[in-house]
Amino acid sequence: MPRPACAVHASDVPGEKRPRRLPAEGISSEVRAVSDAAGLSRMGVGLRTVPPGFASTHRHFHSVEEEWVYVLSGSGQVRIGPHRTDVRPGSFVGFPPGPCPHHCLAGGDEPLVILEGGERRRDEDTCAYPDLGKAAFRRQLSDAEAPAEEEGALTQCVRIDDLAVSHFQHEVDERARRDYRSLHTPTGLVRQAVRWSQVASGDRTTAYHTHDRTDEWIYLLDGRARVRVGDDHFQVSAGDFVAHPAGGPPHVMEAETLLTYLMGGMRDPDDIVTYPEAGVQRRGGRIVPTAEGTGR
Repeated sequence: MPRPACAVHASDVPGEKRPRRLPAEGISSEVRAVSDAAGLSRMGVGLRTVPPGFASTHRHFHSVEEEWVYVLSGSGQVRIGPHRTDVRPGSFVGFPPGPCPHHCLAGGDEPLVILEGGERRRDEDTCAYPDLGKAAFRRQLSDAEAPAEEEGALTQCVRIDDLAVSHFQHEVDERARRDYRSLHTPTGLVRQAVRWSQVASGDRTTAYHTHDRTDEWIYLLDGRARVRVGDDHFQVSAGDFVAHPAGGPPHVMEAETLLTYLMGGMRDPDDIVTYPEAGVQRRGGRIVPTAEGTGR
């Protein structure tokens, strides 16, 4: 069935060879910018494929932006400042801002495939490449000194099987319930949320809603679901990415089979969530009638 522009299948998004700038021996990957294709602008999510024996990027770190990676397939290592640790499917690594240079290394005989994401604060953020003695601000490169001491901790890498499962039941929709594991909290992320979630067939991922300040996204790992975005209804399955920009149409997803997916977005205490069919909003953690919440 026809799908709106907010939904794309990752394999249908053209791949771009990286790095685009500063090419170097031993660094190579292909990135499919799924969030750009689906219409997000305030945050980025991409599917990166790293050939065996290569690094995903130059080692780098950000002064302001948060980043993360989730391993979909393959194996290898992640470098986190002075540390290295093995990664495999289900590994998640959070990269808070600060002098913690990082990148992924593909091992074995198969490509390392990762979903990666982060903030877009180009007017505030500087990206540093300590091994090259370079830094970029607003995409302009300049010389830069490496940090006197690299930071980082192995606790920034977690595996979903090691995380406790929590249960969510929405207060405005009895069929909106899911099991989930929070990936962002134990890895040090504050402004980006990423969760592994699972929904039983016939249940909804959440109540029909929209956010006024925060972008959201969904990446399906397994199963099949029916999505409603405003007046559009369409099916999604493994490998599909769905974007929900701040202020966009209300949306909800209903599982047609056991559904496993990653969900993420921005965290903002001033965000207002509106549930148009329930006639309520969430403001500052409180559920209030829409008329009261909007001042009408």
